[in-house]
Amino acid sequence: MKGLSLWSGIIALLIGLFLFIHPFTTTAMIGWIIAIIIFLSGFTSLFMYSSSVNRSLWYLLQGILSIVFGIILLSSSVMSLSSAVMTIAAYWILISGILRLIGGFQMKKAGFFDANRFLSSAVLAILLGLFLLFNPTLSAIFVGRLAGLLLMAVGVSGISFSFKL
Repeated sequence: MKGLSLWSGIIALLIGLFLFIHPFTTTAMIGWIIAIIIFLSGFTSLFMYSSSVNRSLWYLLQGILSIVFGIILLSSSVMSLSSAVMTIAAYWILISGILRLIGGFQMKKAGFFDANRFLSSAVLAILLGLFLLFNPTLSAIFVGRLAGLLLMAVGVSGISFSFKL
């Protein structure tokens, strides 16, 4: 048990150091995972098109576009993939914040006492989404460094725990 905790802590610490030094690697890995999912989704759509009795042109089009988009993403550089991931995240957070803002106004109109907290979280989400959208490179560095720091903390925790055993 002691050796396992020590070695897992050392490995986590080393991976954390690597990710901290190379922050774009983290977001690029997320991008590659998304690219593989999109690529496989394209094949699923083509399979659904070919096995369906009522062949929809939309399944065929979605399948072809997903495969092409997946190939483009898989062949992208680390830098462009990191920016793409941050841009996708930015749009998702921005749209979620806008929907949350609309819901907050509806809650306020209905008289919910917690509507102001909902509205303030919506404004924070919108601001974060705008920041990520206009600074994808800086955001990718932040996410990569944060992931590195978290893994380093897990590693130090595992190492210190092994010495207490």
